[in-house]
Amino acid sequence: MVDSSKNKEPVWAKYITEENLPTEDLKWLCEIIGLEATKKLMFNAAGNKFLIHAYCNQPYKKQYIIDNYTATKRNIIDLVKACNTNQRYVYKVIKEHVEGKK
Repeated sequence: MVDSSKNKEPVWAKYITEENLPTEDLKWLCEIIGLEATKKLMFNAAGNKFLIHAYCNQPYKKQYIIDNYTATKRNIIDLVKACNTNQRYVYKVIKEHVEGKK
C-alpha cells in the first residue's frame, strides 16, 4: 500500500511563499524548479544534503555531440553553443567516439 501522507502537503504549507523562503539556497532552487517542487523537497527531503557534481551532464552532452555532429563549421559552432563548451572538446568527443568504434 502506498503511503499517501508523503504526497500530501501539511496544512501549514499555504504559508510558504517564494518571498518568505528561509534560505538563499531555497530561493534559488525555487527560481529553477518552482515553488511547488521546492515545497515537496522541503517536506520530503528535509535534513538531506544534495551534491550535484559539476560534470554530471557530461555523458549527455557527449551523446548529443555524437548524435548531431555533421563536420561542418556551422555545425561545430552550433554544438559548442548548445553544449556550452569549446571546439576542442567537440573534436575530442568525436575522436574518442570514432576510436572506440574500431
